[in-house]
Amino acid sequence: MSDFIIRPATVDDAPFLAETIIEAEKSGTDKLSYSTIFGLTEKEVHKYLINILEEEIDGCELSVSSFIVAEYNGKVAAALSAWVEGLEDIPSTIIKGNLLNYVLPKECIKRAMTLNEIIRELHVEYLPKTIQIGAGYVAKEFRGNRLLGILNKEIITKLLNENENVNSVWAQIFSCNVPSLKTYEKAGFTVVTTRQATNKEIENYLPSNKKYVLTKNYK
Repeated sequence: MSDFIIRPATVDDAPFLAETIIEAEKSGTDKLSYSTIFGLTEKEVHKYLINILEEEIDGCELSVSSFIVAEYNGKVAAALSAWVEGLEDIPSTIIKGNLLNYVLPKECIKRAMTLNEIIRELHVEYLPKTIQIGAGYVAKEFRGNRLLGILNKEIITKLLNENENVNSVWAQIFSCNVPSLKTYEKAGFTVVTTRQATNKEIENYLPSNKKYVLTKNYK
């Protein structure tokens, strides 16, 4: 592990961070919500996510500043995001929504609005002044090095040290992502909420119709 460098992400990492967001959103399936909801190909989603990341707006899951990466011989091997929710009293969902509205074509936003009634069944509000774990991904050639665990510990420690009034960490995981669920439970996280959609049509747009919310207190 001494050959890996752990560092904050920069805008130059945007292509890998976009891939991280996409793979995390799929949750081990072939269903990408950014494609199904906004009517975009995966290639288009990747391009627009890079555009959003290049805006360098802080405070949400689509912010470069929320990511740290593991680098090996100058190549990004893994990435993980986390942020303190509502640090500037602006919910991350508002920041993310504004970014999507600014970058995506208007027809994509209109399509998403027509699906809101279906999608919102699995929406869970982030609690202010909590650490929220976002997207994580390890490139195939670097798997088996426990990089996500290392990044997870690093980013949580950093955010706890920087924010003395914050003492809990939260994660939202689709039920189909069994490996992530087991990993978090082994790390001491507890499932506190299970949200399941009643409208089966949601499975046309999201990887699963069920979501778990997990948390762990650190102080």
